[in-house]
Amino acid sequence: MSRLIPLFCLLSLFVLSSHFYFNELNVIKGKIIISNCPKVFAKGDGYNKDGTEIMQSDNPLTQPERNVIISLHPLSFEPELTLTKDAYISQSEQTFIPNVLPIVVGSKIHFLNEDEFFHNVQSYTSKSRFSIGRRAPGISYSINIKKVGVIDLTCDIHTHMNARILSFETPYFTRINEDGTYVIKDLPDGKYRLEIYLPNCEGIVDEVELIGGEVFEFDYEMLAKP
Repeated sequence: MSRLIPLFCLLSLFVLSSHFYFNELNVIKGKIIISNCPKVFAKGDGYNKDGTEIMQSDNPLTQPERNVIISLHPLSFEPELTLTKDAYISQSEQTFIPNVLPIVVGSKIHFLNEDEFFHNVQSYTSKSRFSIGRRAPGISYSINIKKVGVIDLTCDIHTHMNARILSFETPYFTRINEDGTYVIKDLPDGKYRLEIYLPNCEGIVDEVELIGGEVFEFDYEMLAKP
């Protein structure tokens, strides 16, 4: 009997290892084409309330083609959530950078004022209303996001500024690459609801099944809202 115990343990370890192996190697990738959606986010012009001229950053993360977010939401199992680390939104040249920030719900976001004047960050989104107050240059402020969904951000000093937080109950999401491609790795076997988000464009929702440690490729086209 004593000889059977180690053998049983080895078999159990093999089964568990095999299960882990086949449930962690699925990959989904593809390309997102932005057809007739707006090529730029709305920009302010003229002057702010305080008489200063309105500014706008040309940072790539302020452009629509870099703010497409792809997320996978498990339908056949409950995902293990790990809080998003190093989630930052900066305020530079009167612009939120990035314009869209994806996180796991419950994560802490750090807002950093990189301009030479005061900024505020506020949200009027239902169940996620907050205002961090007017912050001096170089000052960072952090807040935990407890609501799932889209959270809109503005600055009460520079009213043309806007951004969005995408708060997910899934750890499987990514930002589009410069060439329009995307890759999400280490996906367990199962069925997923795939969502693609870009402000001012019609969102995409699809259902996919990933199984067997394969690489799955899905391309999509984003259109303007009707």
